[in-house]
Amino acid sequence: MLVERDRDLVERDRESAQLASSLSECLTGKGGVVTISGPVGSGKTALLRAFARRAAESGFVHLSAKASRTERGAAMGVMGQLFGGARLSDDATDKVMRLLDDAALTAMLRDRDDDSAEQVDVQVRRGLGGVLLELAERAPLLISVDDAHFADAESMQCLLYLIRRIDSARVLVVLTGTAGMRPPWPRLVAELLSQPNCRRMRLNLLSPEGVASLLADRIDAGDMEPEFWHRLSGGSPLLLSALVEDYRALHGEPPCPEGVAGEAFTQAVQTCLYRGDESMLPVARALAVLGEPASPALLSELLGDACPSAPAGLEAATEAGIVDDGRFRHPRSAVAVLDAMSTHDRTELHDRVAHVLYRNGAAAVTVARHALATRRTEAPWSVTVLREAAEQAMEQDDTGMALDCLRLAERSRVDVGERAGIHAALLRAKWRLDPVSAERYARELVPVARSGRLRPELALMLVKHLMWFGRPAEAAEVLDTIPTGDGPDTALAVSCVRARFGYFYPGSASDRAATAPVPRASTLPGVAGRLRVRTANIVDAVHREGVTEEAVTDALAILQQYRLDDHSWESIVISLETLVLAECLDKAAARCDELLREAEDRRVPTWRALLSAIRATISLRQGNLPEAERYAQAALSLIRPKGLGVFIGGAISVLLLAATRRGHFDEALRLLAMPVPDAMFQTPFGLCYLRARGRFQLARGSHKAAIEDFETCGELMARWGLDLPGLAPWRTDLAEARRGLGVVARHLAAEQLAKLGAYNRRTKGISLRELAATAELKQRALLLREAVEELQAGGDQLELVEALAELGEAQQALGEYAKARITTRRAQQLATRYELEDLIAARPAPDDDEADPPDDPVIEELSDAERRVAALAAQGHTNQQIARKLFITVSTVEQHLTRVYRKLRINRRSDLPFSLVAGLRNTA
Repeated sequence: MLVERDRDLVERDRESAQLASSLSECLTGKGGVVTISGPVGSGKTALLRAFARRAAESGFVHLSAKASRTERGAAMGVMGQLFGGARLSDDATDKVMRLLDDAALTAMLRDRDDDSAEQVDVQVRRGLGGVLLELAERAPLLISVDDAHFADAESMQCLLYLIRRIDSARVLVVLTGTAGMRPPWPRLVAELLSQPNCRRMRLNLLSPEGVASLLADRIDAGDMEPEFWHRLSGGSPLLLSALVEDYRALHGEPPCPEGVAGEAFTQAVQTCLYRGDESMLPVARALAVLGEPASPALLSELLGDACPSAPAGLEAATEAGIVDDGRFRHPRSAVAVLDAMSTHDRTELHDRVAHVLYRNGAAAVTVARHALATRRTEAPWSVTVLREAAEQAMEQDDTGMALDCLRLAERSRVDVGERAGIHAALLRAKWRLDPVSAERYARELVPVARSGRLRPELALMLVKHLMWFGRPAEAAEVLDTIPTGDGPDTALAVSCVRARFGYFYPGSASDRAATAPVPRASTLPGVAGRLRVRTANIVDAVHREGVTEEAVTDALAILQQYRLDDHSWESIVISLETLVLAECLDKAAARCDELLREAEDRRVPTWRALLSAIRATISLRQGNLPEAERYAQAALSLIRPKGLGVFIGGAISVLLLAATRRGHFDEALRLLAMPVPDAMFQTPFGLCYLRARGRFQLARGSHKAAIEDFETCGELMARWGLDLPGLAPWRTDLAEARRGLGVVARHLAAEQLAKLGAYNRRTKGISLRELAATAELKQRALLLREAVEELQAGGDQLELVEALAELGEAQQALGEYAKARITTRRAQQLATRYELEDLIAARPAPDDDEADPPDDPVIEELSDAERRVAALAAQGHTNQQIARKLFITVSTVEQHLTRVYRKLRINRRSDLPFSLVAGLRNTA
């Protein structure tokens, strides 16, 4: 007899054929028994139901029962279900009921360990078996027991009695059971399987091809391959059907891998666990609480007497498609298990997991996750593990985890020194996310440091944070309490921190400068030591000699070699600012952008805010006002403005200068009303703030107020020994302010030029502009021309626009109308590109009485490469910018420009013809 394939029975053709063969043999009078085993959820019940329908179509009477774990102790429960569906005469019914009751009563009274119990029940088995054989004489009989491994022993004895007597009867018994489960009646199982008329079959989970076949009949899976569904379900028909149901509930929208599973899948997982081997559930709970793969040995140690067969439970869960390689196939499975657990059970299991993992030497952060779930710190190792886990979490940029560990450790009973260490760690972690909330820990640690109970490395960290929060007096006091006689490492660390203190608070630290020279970085072992010394060398060089080549080299080395972390961020900030002082703006911008991306990827808002403030300063000095404003606003929005401490001066200064340049005086007044720490004016950030405020006063005509701010800048810089024009060009600012009152102060611009080093070409251009402002006409044009060259090389597009506009006016006044038009058009084009049109809108347009001169025919002699380089140079790009844009070396750019100057018979960039600028889009 052929069995037509059922729509839901995928990859079950062989089993269906075997059942059909047994059915045919039974119709010929050859009875038998079929056992169907397989993992829970593998489709045994579906196969049995499909077979029962076909048996009924063939004229069979079907008596069915479904065993249950909860009813396994009810004697004759399965037999009662079977006879409950039988059509018997009244006499037969009375007989069956009497026999069932007698058997149940006898089972209640007898000793389960008495091997002679079967003899007592022989009359019952003979009577019930006889009734079933009589039914089979009238019509072929199919008896099925689903989940037979849960059947009571008395019922199985009766069925076995019947099976031994159906060789020539039209009776077919089909039993399903979960593979690997051990029924409480192993002797009966052995006898059952030894019967010559017993046929055994096992169902396996579906292959990827089987999954594809089943899905093709049910849904349109879209772009999701069958392997995707097979990976989530393990090929379990039960779990796969649940996933399909949840998918349909999403109205066919393609979900993410975690989004496929929903309520149906949750219920299916729970069904598998409660219907399968008894050891599956505790194993699944352990895996869910562990949250990571587990070996059989670890599960056995974790569950102990609660689950003596943990390896078997893990194997059963794997066979059922729920687990793969010691982990859940789908995260929703773990959620389903945890949701079904009580809070008490979960807490107790987390506690056991924490102890077992600690004994097995697991990572502190792994142990701590379970300790956090219990909120307990009674174990003697708890605080140590929590602190170590917090450190590991910080290294992994999981600051939230670190804070959770430290807060729990803070609740425990520890001595003063241990508590101080916890508070220091909380200070470090909280500062990453919200410096405002971290400041209280800094205040609490100061008395501990004063008393000498804070370890040197923690005291040095405290000094850095006190500097950030604008508490230099306390920082200096703590620094003085750190003993330097503990060894060369501590002495070196203190010396280097003093150097950093001198950088951020040059006035406050001048009398505390280290007397011993800082050793060279190359003589020190260890990454941290080299970083400290190299940073101290930069600070020393800048304070003693200004921005030197060695300082710039060290700054570039730090930026290239060190990763951003809690120990390196100060050195990185100093290095970036050194490049800004040297006006190596392109290099500073490129590295700062990389650091910003790193800080964003690692989810540390304070680093992002700090770096955004520095990037805003770089963009401002490059003349890109929109970009500078965007970065400065980010610095003030990523964390609370107060949390920036003294560094707030950088962000506010940029926004204030940008608002002043644009003429937005109301916005400038709002910025000036923002609170800033008093200690900021003891730092270089205070100089930037004073200069920005002075420029605002100058722009609105308050010359005397501007002069006061500029003179204060000069006095502070002289007092601190930091009279660096690259930091704040106060002399040209002061000269401009005095010029506004009719007082010529050319000597200030000349002094500033004299103090410039080899790097400060931008500031040189600014100084030349100021000199040109009070020079005679011909000399003014020459000075402005030189200023344009310097500003173009320095990369400040804003100052370049103004210098070009002023040069165009000077050329117009000299009657050089063609040159004036070219120069002015360059200024206009740059202004449009960088949204600076308002800066030149009020300036008079050049005289257009003369027609534009024809393009120089020599331009046609330029090669395509020379034309592209010349066009970008005319646009105002520096050599480095041109090199990056065209993917060539700076040396190649210089060679191209040399040939361009020779062919066009010019000497400088400002002489490049406008036709090159107009053709930029075609050449770039």
